[in-house]
Amino acid sequence: MRFAVNYSTKLAELIKAGKVDFDLFKCPEWDGLLKAATAVKPVYLHLDIALGRDQVHKLDFDRLKRMLVETGTPHVNCHLAGTPDLKIGNKADRNKLLKQWIKEIDFLKKEFAGYPVISENLPFEPPIPEFHLASDADLIRQAIIEPDTGLLLDISHARITADTLGINYQEYVEKLPLDRLHEVHITGLRRYHGFIEDHFEMQPEDWPSAEWAAEQIRVGAWREPEIVAFEYGGVGEWFSWRTETWVLEEQVPRLYALFGGNN
Repeated sequence: MRFAVNYSTKLAELIKAGKVDFDLFKCPEWDGLLKAATAVKPVYLHLDIALGRDQVHKLDFDRLKRMLVETGTPHVNCHLAGTPDLKIGNKADRNKLLKQWIKEIDFLKKEFAGYPVISENLPFEPPIPEFHLASDADLIRQAIIEPDTGLLLDISHARITADTLGINYQEYVEKLPLDRLHEVHITGLRRYHGFIEDHFEMQPEDWPSAEWAAEQIRVGAWREPEIVAFEYGGVGEWFSWRTETWVLEEQVPRLYALFGGNN
């Protein structure tokens, strides 16, 4: 099990100064960014592949395969998304989405032969109704087990979904196929523009969920994932404004102590 953190220039500076340590950067498939990141530390790719929209055939597979090889990324990730027209209580819509997911997963398995394909749960909240059906834990379980693939568990996404639905997030997570776990994502949550959002620093109320996940892995209740990633910080307009040096310096070591490969 390796511990990763989103690449950012501030984090790279901390590494060069010897102030933090961890196993590898988590990076999107941006050539320029990968060049900068690999000059500092090993990296792995997190791909921007959304299922459920019949778009996967448009991917540049040659480019992605090259980048997977160059970075030594152990698996191909995708996101279990949906479309706004699908309704949670409609059985036909449920079957339609599951069938589409499995069709696209099978396509990815064929194109990325030799790589495990892992699927990530997305967060449901009122601004993104297309994730309501897509966040159904039983449907996610089917979409992973039936095509024989793996799980990328985003703890923060699960917490957001559970909060929206008014249920316990641990009970929601435990419905997922945790014996097929390959990767875990952790972030802090904060209310932003009226809704709970992720990719923020860890707040006091966020640590119990990370500690719970670490304990489930430690005792063998969950399959030990290849990677646990702290999805804090980054580059570009969406992430750079919420990348603080003090957060990285304080929270990366604490999380690495929880999820480092020597634990």
